[in-house]
Amino acid sequence: MSAKDGGKCSGGLDGAPSADDGIASRPKARKDARPRRWYERTSVTLCVGTALVLAAFGFVHVITGVVSPLGLPFDLTPKQSFGYRETFVDAGAIRALPYLAAKTRYPLGCAALQRKGYLPSGREFEAHVMGRQREDLRRWQAQFTGSLDGAQRPWQDRLRGELLVVPATAADAATCNHRGIALAKEGRYEEAIAWFSRAIQRDPVFADACHNRALVYVAIGNFGQAVSDFGGVIRIDPQGVEGYESRGRLHLEMGRYVEAISDFEQVIAIDLRRAEAYFLRAVACYAGGQYDKAWESVERLQTLGCAVPTGFVTALHDASGGDALRRKSPARR
Repeated sequence: MSAKDGGKCSGGLDGAPSADDGIASRPKARKDARPRRWYERTSVTLCVGTALVLAAFGFVHVITGVVSPLGLPFDLTPKQSFGYRETFVDAGAIRALPYLAAKTRYPLGCAALQRKGYLPSGREFEAHVMGRQREDLRRWQAQFTGSLDGAQRPWQDRLRGELLVVPATAADAATCNHRGIALAKEGRYEEAIAWFSRAIQRDPVFADACHNRALVYVAIGNFGQAVSDFGGVIRIDPQGVEGYESRGRLHLEMGRYVEAISDFEQVIAIDLRRAEAYFLRAVACYAGGQYDKAWESVERLQTLGCAVPTGFVTALHDASGGDALRRKSPARR
């Protein structure tokens, strides 16, 4: 080989191609020539299918706790807008909640159930749930009152200012009040109201007559006038608990939960150990959706050694979610 050939030879001594050239020129065998398994072949399909299913849940509500028209233990209904909030709707859980709690925690679920006819709609639903809630509140109040040392007296026995002997010709405020009491106990309510009004006219700061007239108004269902008269008792005696507590009970019965809570908190501020006020505040907070305050009242009652109705604690736990540690403490009943 001459110098001008410029370097190494590519062939053998006789000019023939070397063995190395043959190896380099052949293609290398593929290391992954084994057949692909089924899940490797379908992985892309599975991923796409899963994505489609997940996307579909953004368009429908899955309603459980019902029997669909097709006889299935669930039903589907389109969402009003795309999203994953409240995809799964438990009809039984929503029906078990008080009205405000259901509408606050599950607004989309309530609307979906109403569209499918599993819940009454509008005012009918509200009236039905509110009526059931009032029955529950009355039952829990009766259970709690029964657990206290003194049983709740009927309203006639809570009339104040009765005199033992009344002069037949006396016309002062105390006498008018006494005559009103006698008529109220006989069921002559309109006449009783007239005599209590005369007593208040003669003595505008006569708290007993104002309180008694309010009780009679409650008995005949005139809650507006009763609230006004209990307010008069509070103005006359702002440090007395009975006016606040009576008005709070009335607000609770009327569904005015914010006003009821305010009245019961006034009672507690005056008397820190008044157990009934704590329980009434608890049920008002439960009905009004203020669950943290309701649990605070339950804890205070347990500190005072009072038995809280188990049904109320269970309902409060279900409505609030029961995620706080203190909510796991057992009530005694």
